[in-house]
Amino acid sequence: MKNYKLFVIGLCLLLFSCRKKEIYPTEQLPSNVPSINETKSINSWGKFLIIDAVMYVQNNETNEKFVFNHFGPNKDTSSLRWGGSLFEIENIVKNKTTYSFWSPSSYPGIGLFVLNGDTSKHYVVQYNGPSRSIIENPFYNEQLIGGSARPFSGQTIDYDNKIIAIQIEEVEASINGSNCKYWTQLTLKKIEEW
Repeated sequence: MKNYKLFVIGLCLLLFSCRKKEIYPTEQLPSNVPSINETKSINSWGKFLIIDAVMYVQNNETNEKFVFNHFGPNKDTSSLRWGGSLFEIENIVKNKTTYSFWSPSSYPGIGLFVLNGDTSKHYVVQYNGPSRSIIENPFYNEQLIGGSARPFSGQTIDYDNKIIAIQIEEVEASINGSNCKYWTQLTLKKIEEW
């Protein structure tokens, strides 16, 4: 019992006397990163134009990470899917592809999503707490994304110029024989408000 008490006291001293290192010390952040109090958010409802896209790949076996730019000096068309698109929603064209979002009538709920202004295709966004997913409208029998969801999350990048970034198309896949995870960060500029 005495050894147990000494162990607990020693453990408490160790845990509470150590100075904890901040994961992201403020002095190491770039000067252009706003503080939490300075961050303004852009309303999600409206039409957004894809202006840039970057794919991140993580090799789950080696923990190596790679970054690929979807667009370049002579490349304006790409795919959110490694190896090429299977569905129209995975095709992206710089300064042409648009995502339009309408708010749900209740929250959590389902709001309208329109890809490239084409209202003949029936996508919706399911909002459930902080989770957002583009899905096929359950009231139509269309295979627009293979019956799966495209979860996404986003943040404001530049409030004054109405630029946001969203992470989308997170997938576990075999790439060159390795178990990998990849996702794309889309940079979008709001071009219409509603």
